[in-house]
Amino acid sequence: MDPHYRLVCLGCGKSFADATDGSFVLSCDEAHGPALLRAEYQERSFSVSEESPGLFRYRNWLPVRRVWENRSVPAVFRAERLGRRLGMRGLSVVFSGYWPERGAYMESCSFKELEALPVLARVPESGSGSLVVSSAGNTGRAFLQAGSALGAPMVVVVPEFALEDMWLVADRHPEVRLVALAGGDYADAIRLGANLAHQEGFFPEGGARNVARRDGMGTVLLAAVEALGEMPEHYVQAVGSGTGAIAVWEMSRRLAQDRRFAGGSLRLHLVQNEPFAPMTHAWRAGRRTLEALPEEASRRLVGALHSRVLSNRQPPFGLTGGVFDALSDTKGTMSAVSNREAAEAGELFESLEGCDLDPAAEVALAGLMKALSLGTIDPQARVLLNLTGGGRRRLEADRPLVAVEPDCTVGVEEIDRAEAVVEALCRSAVAVV
Repeated sequence: MDPHYRLVCLGCGKSFADATDGSFVLSCDEAHGPALLRAEYQERSFSVSEESPGLFRYRNWLPVRRVWENRSVPAVFRAERLGRRLGMRGLSVVFSGYWPERGAYMESCSFKELEALPVLARVPESGSGSLVVSSAGNTGRAFLQAGSALGAPMVVVVPEFALEDMWLVADRHPEVRLVALAGGDYADAIRLGANLAHQEGFFPEGGARNVARRDGMGTVLLAAVEALGEMPEHYVQAVGSGTGAIAVWEMSRRLAQDRRFAGGSLRLHLVQNEPFAPMTHAWRAGRRTLEALPEEASRRLVGALHSRVLSNRQPPFGLTGGVFDALSDTKGTMSAVSNREAAEAGELFESLEGCDLDPAAEVALAGLMKALSLGTIDPQARVLLNLTGGGRRRLEADRPLVAVEPDCTVGVEEIDRAEAVVEALCRSAVAVV
């Protein structure tokens, strides 16, 4: 595929082409403070590639170098029953999960599929080495699925508590490996993944720094605009790292360059899960920096969450182009909801609309309900609610889910001993053979 994008540093403005050495660029090489890169596309107007499969229908605004068959497109619909219950006239939902009756076929039951496919499609076919991905749950499952379907070598690193979310509906490819970290949380998994990615034969996925991950998640807004024909006024999403919120903000800026959507504005409303809400506290205090908490205290808070995937202790909040900038530019808000509020919201949605939600999506709905009660969102406004996952029970009714066992489990004391992890992976590969 011909190059149709360049990378621009939000810190210094430098523009450059992506790597061609089998991987991809994650950061600027100039000397300045932390800043994200952003993809700049040749096509400035929003268009859909009807001949491209699934998510790649949006490939003009995706930094991809190849495409393949998939059905990973979010479903967009007017949630009429839910809207009536909440007293809303302009509520639309973008749903990423498994709900065939609504046209949603994501078998990971998570919008993290929207990350996994573009990231793998950004790796040149000549790429060598194993991609290293760290996750608190849903991202890991989506990469296990996409990597197995494509046969892409990778290592997924998750905290041991996330193993209950590591399942597939098809066989795992032998070059797709899973590492569990005992006694740690998402931040620990990120650290172990970063150390592993520096070993020979491995390279990092990059998390929020990867433009493919962000623009992939930004397709939820493209799907909504395509279906609704207009830009929503408000956007509601639960966040742990906030990468999806940055993605939607960036995509809204691209849409604003298109005369069909010029003048439209999108206000972000981001929701965290109490008792772990570091970005909410920092935003309300007007700080770019997050409050430093002792690791053990942070782990205890994370362990108490309804949705433990919303638990990044080092989110891309204050860096240039991060969550703080997205909220500032959109005059956005941040709030936090309790476990009980989230669970009750999920029960309400399933009773009205008929599909089970992922805990993070329940947090988002609870946040919308709180915003309505506080008057932060006008019930007459055009609102897009991002339900980032759901349909697991619906999927289980159609096919069995197969648990993915880790290739090796290591303790937090081994985070800085990546060589030992590589040795353990090699031993497990020999055992399989």
